Amino acid sequence: MNESIKIKIAVSSAIRNQLELDIDDYKLKGIGELCNLIIEYNSDLPKTSENKQFTRESNELFKNCPPLQFTLHKRNAFFEQIAQSKGAKLASLCRHYLEQYVALPRGGRELFLKKVELIKVNTAIKKKKNICISYKGKIIEIAPCFIAFSPSNVRAYLVGCRDPKEIAFIEGEKESPFKAYRICHISDVIIKEDEAFHTKSNALFRKSEDFKEHFDPFLCYGQELHIHLTEEGVKLFKTIATNRPKILKAPGESRKKKESLIETALENCTPGIYTLECSPDLAKVYFPQFLETAQIISPAGLRNYFRQRFLSAATAYGLFDPLDKKKAP
Repeated sequence: MNESIKIKIAVSSAIRNQLELDIDDYKLKGIGELCNLIIEYNSDLPKTSENKQFTRESNELFKNCPPLQFTLHKRNAFFEQIAQSKGAKLASLCRHYLEQYVALPRGGRELFLKKVELIKVNTAIKKKKNICISYKGKIIEIAPCFIAFSPSNVRAYLVGCRDPKEIAFIEGEKESPFKAYRICHISDVIIKEDEAFHTKSNALFRKSEDFKEHFDPFLCYGQELHIHLTEEGVKLFKTIATNRPKILKAPGESRKKKESLIETALENCTPGIYTLECSPDLAKVYFPQFLETAQIISPAGLRNYFRQRFLSAATAYGLFDPLDKKKAP
């Protein structure tokens, strides 16, 4: 293909809106980059009947829709031959691929667009090697453990383990070396020769297997949080479902079964200390909206984090002068 081919294609508003959302979410350069990736990786799209016809009549369905326009990359020169073999126009076949792409679940679209990176990630997982990746503009080295999806396949994640020797202590407590990384933010994957960090230790390997079996994006499994909720705090906990931690223990009579105790506490909005399965990262996302209705008891480092944040907020509102020690709590 010596000359650049420009494709002008009409699509439904629903497809156009989803493509624009993905361009923003996955930080792509524009509609041209996204459409060319979809064409390049078309063999990974869901298979459809070979009897599908790409006729002039089907194009008429979209004649009143604003068109998308982009230039076909040279690496996609094969697209002309594919269209000819199917007896289709470039625009009609391209629209068909866009429809297939949009029909994928959100997490599936992330995996689709990151095909090149994921080939390397899966190779490293199989060979138990570390990788260097660019993640949100930063270069980091991790051991890739497994790929997983959030509920409803909304997001795709790579769970990785950092070098335990480089894990910092925050407020006297050591960070977890494990973290879930959004697939769509990963680029420039390089496979290293050294053995994966989590396979050098039985404890770390077992931990990675636990996270795989009980996956959530905040890696809460095995982490406990003790928090005092007021009656209003319990009401908020019942109402705010997004990212809500799992209750392990609720205040009340210990003679009751755990499930019954939790159900009763929530039903009656019983104030008191609740034990949750919750990582510090999730707590920092979920509980700031509770304000005075929730008080972190432990872990101590997380309690101090919230204390400092509320002191900063009080200072911003003129309720506390950090230079006046007499007013300090």
